[in-house]
Amino acid sequence: MARQIMCAIVAASVLFMVGVAFHLAMPLVAPGIPPQFSDSSLYRPWTGWTSTYMLVHPLWFGVVFAAMYQALRTRGMRIRGWRGGLCYGLGVFLVGSLPVFLLAFASFRVSGGVIFSWVAQSLCQYAAAGAAVGAAAGQD
Repeated sequence: MARQIMCAIVAASVLFMVGVAFHLAMPLVAPGIPPQFSDSSLYRPWTGWTSTYMLVHPLWFGVVFAAMYQALRTRGMRIRGWRGGLCYGLGVFLVGSLPVFLLAFASFRVSGGVIFSWVAQSLCQYAAAGAAVGAAAGQD
């Protein structure tokens, strides 16, 4: 149980920290992207529940992310150590994240730059969280 809690904390922390890093870096790396979020015909206002949810999302999802990793391990999947965790994180990205962003691009009038930034952030978050959870869970 202690290992499961530790893995959940690790996953949530990594997802949160990578998200914060992207949030802070985006105006410097791609200054044209942040102003696009002020288009109220496409995006909800940042004030109120939206910003709160965006802040809390990686924390609760970290618990789910780590729980699924642990469930797969207990069912005999060979996803051990940081490499196994990295493969798990990449799998979560490929199956659960990338298709959603491709659908968003196909359905909404969101720029390719915004979609690319979301894809890059998601890839980095899940890969890093997977590797960190795998390392925290160990090889046994």
